[in-house]
Amino acid sequence: MDRFFGRAALRLLLRPRSAPVRAGSGGPTWPQERTLVAVKPDGVQRRLVGDVIQRFERRGFRLVGMKMLQVWEGHNVVRASRAMIGDTDSSEAAPGTIRGDFSTHVSRNVVHASDSVEGAQREIQLWFQSSELLSWADVDHHSTAPS
Repeated sequence: MDRFFGRAALRLLLRPRSAPVRAGSGGPTWPQERTLVAVKPDGVQRRLVGDVIQRFERRGFRLVGMKMLQVWEGHNVVRASRAMIGDTDSSEAAPGTIRGDFSTHVSRNVVHASDSVEGAQREIQLWFQSSELLSWADVDHHSTAPS
């Protein structure tokens, strides 16, 4: 799989910022998803990594892992990611999507994103150990006030 993405690719895993991850947290609960998004070598070479990350952060997803690799998670993140990224064929990708704005050809379409929850789980396990992924539930429940 590394040959497909290239050594320079940045891998992203996503989750939404405001979504709770545990029952009993005091807020609404819904299933959390994680997805793998990889900025392909053409996106890295064109210095689009920040733009890609910024679009996911603006959408409210949380970056939970990155190795010149990272992952996003959140409610319906797989479907939302696919919509944000746009059609694989750059000539069909809508303006305002990552591929619609940045892709130059179907073989240079800037990013890869998991196509399903199951696919995301497989891809995440290929690229990350569980210890390499941030648990936002732990971070969200810590106070930022000085002790």
